[in-house]
Amino acid sequence: MPKANYPDWVMEHKRKGTYINKTGGKYYLYAAHSERIKGTTKIRRVSDGYIGRITEKEGLILARDKVKGIPYAYEIGLSFVILSNCEIIHAGLKKSYRKHADMIYACAILSTIYKTYNNELFQHSYLHILFSEVVLPSTFTQTQKTGIERGHRMIKEQLLSIFNDDLPLIITFFPSVRLLMINNRYYLSSLPETVILLSDKYNIDWRDPLWQR
Repeated sequence: MPKANYPDWVMEHKRKGTYINKTGGKYYLYAAHSERIKGTTKIRRVSDGYIGRITEKEGLILARDKVKGIPYAYEIGLSFVILSNCEIIHAGLKKSYRKHADMIYACAILSTIYKTYNNELFQHSYLHILFSEVVLPSTFTQTQKTGIERGHRMIKEQLLSIFNDDLPLIITFFPSVRLLMINNRYYLSSLPETVILLSDKYNIDWRDPLWQR
């Protein structure tokens, strides 16, 4: 049945960013967003989850909250882009700093994203999942600080060589992409329009086994 033919008592619950589905004579409301199909100009609707059932007598009956515990959000947007394009820098740090290379690399990435690095930022980053054995020290040695600054400088140079004039947009918009931990499973957040456009332009692939488990 076309949406326009749904009863008024159903359509009064329809809002921007939602859609209605009729199944077995019952009406259900879902959240959704539009997403461009990569490589085309076509737009598809992507469901963001079930909101509730609509009845004529009771109106919108919201779904029960099935989330256990508090959802956790990690920054992943810019860190993922850096990790995908700076493997050679990580390899170089491993040769120079050996057992501290992962920690130095993680802090160099944090410094690129936030212009600083500390344990709180690390704990709320995808880097904390990727480098699960890394523990940031309470005090950094001068050698470690030098390595972090070196890594940060090389990362910025590498990103600039790849993204050129688009780098300010990359740095501004990509950190808003989050990896959500809900009910012990990972979910990638929706991508802002600017992130989608730049991802298409530079062939950034957001599919990864980690958040599809």
